[in-house]
Amino acid sequence: MILTSKLMSQLLLPPGGLILSILLGIIFWSRWWGRALLILTLLMFWGLSTELVRDALSKPLEFTYPVLQVKSFDKNTAIVLLGGGIYSNAPEYANADTLRGSAMMRTLYAAHIAKQTGLSIYATGGAPLSQEQDAEGDVMRRWLIRLGIPEGRVFAESYANNTWQNAVYIKELLSKRHIQRIILITSAWHMPRAVWCFESQGFEVIPGPTDYITLQQDYDVRSYLPSGNAFADSCLALHEYLGILWYHIKYG
Repeated sequence: MILTSKLMSQLLLPPGGLILSILLGIIFWSRWWGRALLILTLLMFWGLSTELVRDALSKPLEFTYPVLQVKSFDKNTAIVLLGGGIYSNAPEYANADTLRGSAMMRTLYAAHIAKQTGLSIYATGGAPLSQEQDAEGDVMRRWLIRLGIPEGRVFAESYANNTWQNAVYIKELLSKRHIQRIILITSAWHMPRAVWCFESQGFEVIPGPTDYITLQQDYDVRSYLPSGNAFADSCLALHEYLGILWYHIKYG
């Protein structure tokens, strides 16, 4: 089911959906709507590859919640860290599994918050697409310990395959410790869906967004030109909107 949903999203969302649209435009080039479809798709490719369109898509997601203001939290609060992808068989780490970009950014920020607050961290994430991979929760735990968080303050949940399961399994884990308040660490663009999932499980959620993709400085001429990074970020934002819609249909 996880693999099927990911395959469907890859076919429907850019770049897969745009490529299919271009192929249709080429096949039906002799018809006016085929030519119009091809031109419209190319314009969409250009637009999604610019920082302006990328930011128009990402801002509503990333600025739903403010940056976390670190203060003194009581011991009935825990940090919950969500996974963001595994880099399998990394040659520079003797072919061990390590963390991808977003997952590493989240882990670095969780360690930063843990050092400032003294709170424990619960890292959550399984291995949804390959049983040969290490679970994300376990990999994040290893990195948190490398980053200086004491082993006794770092825990891993290693079975969740999506954000909803992250919330369900962490609820089972933290309810045994009578913890209802969490600082939730995930990428800023993913925070609205994550907060909804954890609040649905009865948690009091303090958002800790990180890993922003929205440009944090003024635009220049390059902002209007196509960029591979901007296109990838636009696709990420579109995927997140689809994920929010799907979660409300499936779990709402």
